Amino acid sequence: MHSPEASPLPQGASSPLTSEYSDSAVLTWDQRGCLRSLNPAAARLLELKADQCLGRPASDVLASSEVQSFLREAPGIGKIIQINGQDCWAHLDKMSGEPAGLVLVLRPDQGQVDDYLQKELASLLDNSYDGIIVADINKILKVNASFGRITGVAPSLLIDKEINKLDATKHVCLAALCEVIRLTRHHKKTVTLQRKLNSGNEIFVTCNPVLDRHHQVERVVINVRDITELKNLEDQIKKLSVMQRESDGLQRHEALGDIVAESSSMKRLLELVLRVSQVHSTVLLSGESGVGKDVIARLIHRLSSCNQQPFVSVNCGAIPENLLESEFFGYEKGAFTSASRTGKPGLFEQANGGTFFLDEVGELPLNLQVKLLKVIQDHSCRRLGSTHNIELNIRFIAASNRDLRQMVADGQFREDLFYRLYVVPITIEPLRERRDDILPLAVMFLKEFNEKYGTSHTLGHELMSILESYAWPGNVRELQNVIERLVVTADSDVLAARHLPNSIYQEAVEEGVYWWVGDNLDLRQARDSLERQLIQKAVAKTGNTRKASKLLGVDHSTVVRKAQRLGLDLKATAGQNR
Repeated sequence: MHSPEASPLPQGASSPLTSEYSDSAVLTWDQRGCLRSLNPAAARLLELKADQCLGRPASDVLASSEVQSFLREAPGIGKIIQINGQDCWAHLDKMSGEPAGLVLVLRPDQGQVDDYLQKELASLLDNSYDGIIVADINKILKVNASFGRITGVAPSLLIDKEINKLDATKHVCLAALCEVIRLTRHHKKTVTLQRKLNSGNEIFVTCNPVLDRHHQVERVVINVRDITELKNLEDQIKKLSVMQRESDGLQRHEALGDIVAESSSMKRLLELVLRVSQVHSTVLLSGESGVGKDVIARLIHRLSSCNQQPFVSVNCGAIPENLLESEFFGYEKGAFTSASRTGKPGLFEQANGGTFFLDEVGELPLNLQVKLLKVIQDHSCRRLGSTHNIELNIRFIAASNRDLRQMVADGQFREDLFYRLYVVPITIEPLRERRDDILPLAVMFLKEFNEKYGTSHTLGHELMSILESYAWPGNVRELQNVIERLVVTADSDVLAARHLPNSIYQEAVEEGVYWWVGDNLDLRQARDSLERQLIQKAVAKTGNTRKASKLLGVDHSTVVRKAQRLGLDLKATAGQNR
């Protein structure tokens, strides 16, 4: 039964509305959802007869059509639907003017459908954070803006370019594109490559094949993802976590306190310390100034059975020579003109039952070396001005940053005293030889000074790279001082390379560890520094300039010319390989 409010148009009839869309299928509904009109194109497309469907609810007329589900969309919506196996652009909107209702326009126009799909694809590409490239078997079809941001290659330079004509020598990314497309075509499956750009950024290049019905590669879609930030975060987490994990039994030993032992040499040293601390043998610590000889001496005492007894430390080079004997042995009242009326016990007496640490023992004058030898041999001492010996039970630990064996040969240190001290020799390597300990030490000192000064600084990843690469001539003591300085002077919570002392900062730039030098970046100096390093390493590795030029991928004359300009001694460098 027809709706009384419907004013149907005969099949083929026209109205201003249907005329407006004469090349499209047009249907209209009244406010109650009953079909008001349809033009001939709609009748043909939907296989409807006007006299049988006008005035009837749309749900009845289009029950088996995809149009019915589309009508549930809100007015103003447009999308592609399929009608009788044909893609159509469908658009639903409110009718303007009177009477009120809805109008549906169906356009079975493949060109418009393709245009819509192209716009959808372009929108997806442009809004992707990753770089995306679409290519067929011959040329590159689409490149999004993110590709240019990540790689530095303008998308316009690639679009419509033939793949086999891309110059892979111009850019690392172009070489990666050629390689990943070749591998994908050959294997007909997804291939991923990892590459490092000249900028230092690392990327993943993933190529996905689109196969035709004959299982041949018809197109490829390439995804380029910048993983630099993820890698930096991963490295930073790994480095910062070394202080949190317990890698072996040494670190689980509570008495080790704040001792850092991530390097294999320090782990071996601590194993030796654990064994030596259980006996009463004399220990001789050697190593450069600042490596922590006093820390190891205190650790030996702390781990020993006499840890509740005194630990007396004396720097043999810090006490005036004329006071050394009275400080070591003590004196009775009236022993000399300025002597105290009550007398004074010496350092040996104060250390009785515990540990006596002779720091920088190589600075002791020869005449006192004789007396020290006698104390060690006899296990007793006598105050100045006294006639009575004092029995001693002391564990001696000596330390020196000088070569005592060479001093013996030069007549500056007594041979008999040397061998009295050289019972258990322990050598502490400089910090530059145990780089695995640098960051854990830096983190430990940072935590200490953050607590001391009420700050919350963290180490930036660029700063950590420099800390690991720096030679640290002042060893652990220098690192500790630098971290304190950074905490006190830095103008941001994240400690960066620019906060470092000038000497360390400039050395990092010269060594190529850190290239960005703020507003004073000199491109020529940076280039010369890099070329100098590469040429030196290539010549040292190969042994001559001809092989080095092949390794570097340049002419032999180029290597020689650049070496002359940079003032390199290639003969000396080549000799390092022999």
